[in-house]
Amino acid sequence: MATLFSSHFGIDSKKLEKLGVFNSVIGVDTRLFLDPHLLKNSKIKEFKNSRNKIKKYYEDIIRLLLAHRERNDIAWREALKRLRFKETKGVFIGYGVHGGDGNAIGWGLAGRLIKTATEIIDMGIHDPEIFELIGLFEEDFGADRLSDMTIAIIQKDVYKYTQRITKKLGITNVTNLELQDKTYIMPKHPYENKPLLLLPKKLLRDLPVAFTWEGIDHVVATNRALREKLNRLIGRVWKNKIKKKDIRNLILTDKTNIQALVEAYKKSTTGAYDFEKDPAGEVSWCGLGEKFALNNPIHLQVPREANIRDLEKIIREIIYQFKRNIEDNGLNEHLYIKEGFRLKPRHERFSQRLFYAVADTYCKANNLDLSREPNAGSGPVDFKLSYGRQLRVLVEIKLSSNTRLIHGFQKQLPAYQKSENVMRSFYVVMMVTKSERQINRLLKLRDTIGNQGKNVPEIIVIDARYQLPASRK
Repeated sequence: MATLFSSHFGIDSKKLEKLGVFNSVIGVDTRLFLDPHLLKNSKIKEFKNSRNKIKKYYEDIIRLLLAHRERNDIAWREALKRLRFKETKGVFIGYGVHGGDGNAIGWGLAGRLIKTATEIIDMGIHDPEIFELIGLFEEDFGADRLSDMTIAIIQKDVYKYTQRITKKLGITNVTNLELQDKTYIMPKHPYENKPLLLLPKKLLRDLPVAFTWEGIDHVVATNRALREKLNRLIGRVWKNKIKKKDIRNLILTDKTNIQALVEAYKKSTTGAYDFEKDPAGEVSWCGLGEKFALNNPIHLQVPREANIRDLEKIIREIIYQFKRNIEDNGLNEHLYIKEGFRLKPRHERFSQRLFYAVADTYCKANNLDLSREPNAGSGPVDFKLSYGRQLRVLVEIKLSSNTRLIHGFQKQLPAYQKSENVMRSFYVVMMVTKSERQINRLLKLRDTIGNQGKNVPEIIVIDARYQLPASRK
């Protein structure tokens, strides 16, 4: 189950807001990242020197690589060791699904990072920022890895910050963490024997600066030959379709390009994530879902000897209440983000998580186990509800704008049902497009399959299209 940090510890969320503390969702990783670039001008006392700690950490690795003479000598092994990071537990950010623990960097990835770093250092570039930009060129090194590395290097600063905020908020449900003869008092994880870590909002972004195109765009704009090469490489393909090996060949083979990239990165003035507008829909879904569910309650009765039909009825009640919340109670307004003069539907993930928050709130008092995206072996399943060991129902949430809407119904759910032994399933479509053509195709396909005597997921369509209030029409 997912719970806001503030809700679990009985804290007014406004207190966290005033302190600038990220109100994490316990049990679900938010796709935000601690950006080392934002530490540059941090005025938060625990993090004032964090940037220098990171700089020194990478400078030490560079010195080791300059000193090494061959692979696997003492200096090389020490550099490799310092680029291998264990998980930092209790941080609910990143790309995880059931998370709370960061992605570790193992020996294999650390070895590839050493190889790339050595190539750059051999060109005469000894700037520690190269380790923050290295993810642009290295496969399997994404924003979560950079965030994990950063948190691991400044781990003590994170612990000190968490301890100070814990005391300031008066949290009493705490646990002690011993590290190098120092004891840190931090909030206790509700489900596991470990602490929860707190992070300042001013240090978080939905994508670290090093993984945006701002730096590369700047380098390309000031280098005519490179710009022409990039234009030939891109052709008619959007930037986010370019593979990392192409960026590597474009930038990493020329010392001047690398130096320009590092300088562009240093000069970037991009700020933290906009938590108020929440453009990516990463932080508002849990509070919204909880609020609408509490303001529009339903009573669920679970028989002592429940069967699959009982569970199916309960899930259907939850889905239809979600439908009413969207169509009649104003929840649809939160499914869109303003871009210029038009409204754009938020990512499908937002609707999935919003339903999860609503359903979770309705389920908590009814002995219903709701889990997100279990590993069914055939790809992600958005929701699975269990009662006892045998009774399971899947709920798949899709936007009508999803180009794979038909594929999801035709191929995905039957595969999930087979691998998870699911007895019932719902296919919920959020209508966010004016055209109903794809939905009509979906309904026709359902009737065709059903007429063949096959098990057909129940389709429920929710009209989530944005409607202007009557006073503004």
